[in-house]
Amino acid sequence: MSKLLGTSLLILWLQSDWVKSQQKNGDQQKVKQNPPSLSVTEGGISILNCDYEDIMLNYFHWYRNYPAKSPTFLISIGSVLEKNEDGRFTVFHNRNAKHLSLHISASQPGDSALYLCAAHHTVLPRHLQPVLKRALGTQTQRHTDLLPIIPGSVRSCALK
Repeated sequence: MSKLLGTSLLILWLQSDWVKSQQKNGDQQKVKQNPPSLSVTEGGISILNCDYEDIMLNYFHWYRNYPAKSPTFLISIGSVLEKNEDGRFTVFHNRNAKHLSLHISASQPGDSALYLCAAHHTVLPRHLQPVLKRALGTQTQRHTDLLPIIPGSVRSCALK
C-alpha cells in the first residue's frame, strides 16, 4: 500500500456580524468576533478574536459546538486576568483594548466546529468549579458544567 504524505489544511470560518443583547437597563451590549475566515495548517495555532464594548464585563467564556450537539465549555477568563491556559486552549485578555483571543495549539481536524465567545457581568462561583460526576457504570470523571449563556451576548465562529 502506498502512503500519502502531506499536510492537512484546516480552514476556519468566523461570523463577523455584531450581536446585540438587551440588558435590564435597556443598554445594548455588543460583542464581535473575527476574522471572517482563517486557514490553518494541521498542527498549527488557530487564533480566534473577540472584541467587546462594555468595560464593566467581568467574565468571558469560550464554548465549542459541534453540529446537532449542545455547546461545551472550553475555557474562561476573568476581567482582571491577562492569560488562562488549559491544555491546548489559551485565552489572552487585554482589558484596555477590550479584546480577548482564544489560541488553539496543535490544531487538528477534530477542532472543526462552531466556537462561541460569551461575555457577561456576573457568574456564580459554582459555575467555575469542576465537579465530579459518575455516569452509570463508569468511573468518576472530571466534568465542568456548561456555564450559562446570556441570550444575545454570544458571538459565534465556525472552524471547518
